[in-house]
Amino acid sequence: MQITELLEVISHYRVLVVGDGIIDEYCYVTPLGKSPKENIITNRFLRSEAFRGGVWAAARHVEQFCAHVEVYSGPRVILKRRFLDDRIRKMYEVHIDAKNGEPGKLPDPSKFDMVIVADFGHGCVTNEVIERLVDCSQFLAVNAQTNSANYGFNLVSKYPKADLVVLDQLEARLATHDADSPIDEVIKKLGFPKVIVTCGPEGSIGYSDDGTFHRANALTGPVVDTMGAGDAFFCVTAPFAKAGATMPQMLAVGNAAGAIKCGVVGHRNPVTKAALLEKLVSTP
Repeated sequence: MQITELLEVISHYRVLVVGDGIIDEYCYVTPLGKSPKENIITNRFLRSEAFRGGVWAAARHVEQFCAHVEVYSGPRVILKRRFLDDRIRKMYEVHIDAKNGEPGKLPDPSKFDMVIVADFGHGCVTNEVIERLVDCSQFLAVNAQTNSANYGFNLVSKYPKADLVVLDQLEARLATHDADSPIDEVIKKLGFPKVIVTCGPEGSIGYSDDGTFHRANALTGPVVDTMGAGDAFFCVTAPFAKAGATMPQMLAVGNAAGAIKCGVVGHRNPVTKAALLEKLVSTP
């Protein structure tokens, strides 16, 4: 099927998006200079803006393509406060537990055409949740992210089964405890039927369990803010995988979604169907 036909197929999907709730706050500052009495740079606060990130940002991407999207985010919300200048150069980041409470009930995964797991490693996706998703999902797509809060402790290997896994190179190597082998060997070790490894400006690599690998170059475009680019790649690609897209099609869609997201500050705008088609058409 062509991309336009696949878009029609996925437009009817019911999708459950599972993952951690995150508020991403951007605090814009301008440097004044070094404090004469401390080893710090003093900054003047300019303004701030906050975005619903994490699983909520992931779901916004999916909502642009699929008819019905539900979100399960668990009991905990993390506030990630980033300090940056007007050129979106980040200086440092602070994490705050913004909310704790009783977890809501996980919707029945079997009632959805697919489940997308945006696992940021902040506690939403427990072993019990994983067991339910693995046992009941019609199609399970997983991204288990490594970040500064969970470094090395949030590996995709905790999922015994998934139909699609999307990781970056570090996440793939950590999950296989393999720092040195060629990335193709690392991908095979992961043991999932479809794996995509994103490589930043070097593009992406896709593997299917028929033993074939495909590679695609990254797409060019303005790089304003890279936060969430990998999440956009994953969340837009996953429904295409469920619909039976070929690996080259999935890599093209993912690279386009990631490139679009790099042109957006924070989570101001999701990747839309119109923007995706325009990006794909304009790509040589």
